[in-house]
Amino acid sequence: MPGQRIQRASRTAKLFVVVVCLIIVVLEAWSAWRAYEVAGDEAIRNASNMALALTQHADQSFKEIDVVLLGIQEHMEYDGPGVAGRQRTHDFMVASVAAVPQLASLTVFDEEGLAIGSSQSTLEHRYIQDDYFLHHQRVRTDQAYIGKPMRSRTTGQWIVTMSRRVNHADGSFAGVVVADVDLAHFQRYYEQFAIGRDGAILFGLTEGSVIYRQPLLSDSIGRDLSKSVLLTQYVSKADQGSFEMRSPRDDIVRLTSFQRCSLYPLFVAVALAKDDVLEDWTRRVWIRGVAVLLLLVIIGFGGNRLVAQVAGRENAELEAITARTELERLYRTLEAQSQKDGLTDVFNRRYFDAALTAELARLNRSGESLSLIMVDVDHFKRYNDTYGHAAGDICLRQVAAALNSVARRQGDIVARYGGEEFALILPNCNAASANAISNRLVQAVRALDIPHEGSSVGHVTISVGAASLASGKGAQVDARELIDTADAALYRAKEQGRDRAIQHDYPRLSVIPDYPGLR
Repeated sequence: MPGQRIQRASRTAKLFVVVVCLIIVVLEAWSAWRAYEVAGDEAIRNASNMALALTQHADQSFKEIDVVLLGIQEHMEYDGPGVAGRQRTHDFMVASVAAVPQLASLTVFDEEGLAIGSSQSTLEHRYIQDDYFLHHQRVRTDQAYIGKPMRSRTTGQWIVTMSRRVNHADGSFAGVVVADVDLAHFQRYYEQFAIGRDGAILFGLTEGSVIYRQPLLSDSIGRDLSKSVLLTQYVSKADQGSFEMRSPRDDIVRLTSFQRCSLYPLFVAVALAKDDVLEDWTRRVWIRGVAVLLLLVIIGFGGNRLVAQVAGRENAELEAITARTELERLYRTLEAQSQKDGLTDVFNRRYFDAALTAELARLNRSGESLSLIMVDVDHFKRYNDTYGHAAGDICLRQVAAALNSVARRQGDIVARYGGEEFALILPNCNAASANAISNRLVQAVRALDIPHEGSSVGHVTISVGAASLASGKGAQVDARELIDTADAALYRAKEQGRDRAIQHDYPRLSVIPDYPGLR
């Protein structure tokens, strides 16, 4: 028909406009997402490269100091304890401090902790019991030891110590040679790196003490991070890596890359704020989004004009009738779908509540019988924990099908009451018939023979509670009361060992004819 041909052309025009708009939106969304991923990947690469450069710098800086410490050990061994030997050792220390920019000072302590040599012009005879001294006194090792950050006793500035043990000829503890490392050296180097407005560089010992942070906070140096996520989940488990984390300190999400030094127990972490990383991306997305929106408006306006020209004013009534018919069909479809449980394909709780209210009203008018059966799958949480939720969904569908196979009469209602619980409304069914049906439900689920390791019987079972009533006209029965009565029977079935059915009667109500479905 001409009207139908025009209608098809109108739908085609509409579809064309929608498809064009969807293609534009999808392509733009995909482009934005790819740009987002690229920005994140590039930030991670930049952070990783920075962390690598900083660890190499740290290794090199401490290696230079370590070489100086080894040189002092050799001077002490070969020059001897005399005045001339000590002077040569002092001259070597002074020259080393002048040549190595990160060195603040050098000091030699004897086994009692008394300073016996220094790069300073005057030797301050003082005793120390710092962590590095106690470490070397306790541990015989030929490895250098990097101590926790501390304030210099001479300048008051923050330093970190690097030390080596000095031994007597017999190998016993003879003292410590220690270098004070100026943290300003690392500050000057770290300030050269662009880390954004909320980015951070963290330099510390792998045991958890912070040596330096860029930008520097009042409590950064010496802060203990041994229990932080950075140390416990990342630095302690891998030599390098990257991750995204929201900082518990300032609530900023950062993309973090860390690298452990190859020569010494040190690490560097570079954290770039995600907002800083995505700032350019966000600006571009907004600009392109506005442009795409304007384009969609133009396309939509032109498309509407095209559809109007194709459809024509003379087809307005036909389109309205067709639209109304379609809406009615969709409404009926949605209404039918709204009554069913999406997983088990039995009726849902909302339909159950309405149906039970309607059946009780019918009972009040007709004086016929009504039975309500509540069903619960035994140990279903254990089943989910053992086999997974996907298997649990399959199990519920099989149980629902088994229940449907027993309640076959027209008018019988099987509904999913909630979770692993089902409910059956059986009109014109007295207590004896409900009891027989309840037992058939139990047997039907047993016959499925669904394995269940968490059940004492080894397969899936159900517990069933039934409540039946019959009354003359005018009797008022509350839906909640009937449900509670069936639930009470269900709980009794569970208490008595599950895998069984329990019937609860209303003794005040009269008995009426049998359930026709059992004949």
